[in-house]
Amino acid sequence: MLICTSCTHTESKPTRVLFNIPPLVRSNIDEVVKALGKPDFYPKPTDNEKSYCEYEKDGWRLSIRYYPDTGKVIEFFIFSPVGYEYKNVEDVLRVGNLSAVAFDYLVIPGSELYASPGTYSYVTVVPKF
Repeated sequence: MLICTSCTHTESKPTRVLFNIPPLVRSNIDEVVKALGKPDFYPKPTDNEKSYCEYEKDGWRLSIRYYPDTGKVIEFFIFSPVGYEYKNVEDVLRVGNLSAVAFDYLVIPGSELYASPGTYSYVTVVPKF
């Protein structure tokens, strides 16, 4: 009998670039949408505080938060496919063509609440202005 104690998969296989984030870091939301194409999810902003749009490729999700009144991008989030964790943060960074140390953005790696210790399932990218 096989019992699943965890619903996550720890991956070590190489990932590939799906979203080229570095050239978009200093772009506004209109420029990001022009570069990446129509988002999979792009709700109409309900107010001028914050809004977001999302892209999905090969199970990976890119979520972009921005200010609707100015179009200024606040941050990018790259999420691994549901249930997948990576032992090396570089595997998650590769999906966004990101570097852990960069002049124009800050990378904050993270993992889901119930993830295995020492694994990563997302990164937050904050533009430095």
